[in-house]
Amino acid sequence: MVDTEKQFTAAFEQYADELFRHATLRLSDRERALDLTQETFLRAWAYVSRGEEIHDYRPFFYRTLRNLIVDEYRKHKTTSLEQLVESGEGGETIESLLPADETNALEAAMDRFDGKRALEALTKLTDPYREVLALRYIEGLSPKEIAESIEESENVVSVRIHRGLKKLRTLMEPENTQ
Repeated sequence: MVDTEKQFTAAFEQYADELFRHATLRLSDRERALDLTQETFLRAWAYVSRGEEIHDYRPFFYRTLRNLIVDEYRKHKTTSLEQLVESGEGGETIESLLPADETNALEAAMDRFDGKRALEALTKLTDPYREVLALRYIEGLSPKEIAESIEESENVVSVRIHRGLKKLRTLMEPENTQ
């Protein structure tokens, strides 16, 4: 049990921030995102405490968090992430979801601007595309890990990523460049 506790603690330290970031992207309430992230770890610990084994913590955590988020959507009518971004409710902004800018280089500033535009455009996609793109490009999960966490086939995930990127590119293109 001591070895399991060490593994779980290491997994918690490794994935807590990215799970919270993912929950914040999916929910309109920062505090609720924190609650669901904590609930994810509590449920995972309860699972391990019953003697069950988790082979790969990351997809297990994401699947648990995803199920909690789905339950949250079912329980409450929430405002959209787009409304959250526009209103700044909860003090959470798109900029706060981006990694900190440790340089002052013009190139880094342009990359951050493009990242901000991409995150804003991401909020306009429907949930299946937004979810897989966030998991893939923000959280860095592989298509296999995404498939495990959302309980779909790898092929379905790959198709959603491809179609989501296509839709995201369309949203980010300048309207008329004459």
